[in-house]
Amino acid sequence: MTPVFETVLAKYGWILIGITFGFAAKYAMLLKRGVQVKARLVFADLLLLPLVALIAYWMATRAGVEAEAAALFSAFSTVGADRLVKLLTDRFLQRVDAEAAAVAESIVGAARNTTQAELAAAAIKEAAREGRLHPEYAALKPHPQAPKLDG
Repeated sequence: MTPVFETVLAKYGWILIGITFGFAAKYAMLLKRGVQVKARLVFADLLLLPLVALIAYWMATRAGVEAEAAALFSAFSTVGADRLVKLLTDRFLQRVDAEAAAVAESIVGAARNTTQAELAAAAIKEAAREGRLHPEYAALKPHPQAPKLDG
């Protein structure tokens, strides 16, 4: 064996063993319940396996377990892959929705501030045009030689 293959097997071997046993256990449970196993179901589960392997590795690493315990984590992850992926997907989408709502709220707030500033500027210009400018805005009064503002 090559050194790279040995390294990969040493690091991820228990995860692969757990996924293999979990995959077999999942289909054994389906057969036991009388579910007819079709190629589509097997193919869909094979497509899920890389994600399940990542989840199992993450869980085992977070729990600080190695060897047989990591294999158990991955086997349980594989058996409950549908539920596990749905749970993590739902949590991810909730987080995305919350952040999208926060971004949208900040954009709406910025738009409201801009609109309010424009309305205030228009009111000040109108007051200057009509000569009822508040003394606080005396610096905004037009120069005596400046042309008059129209409409």
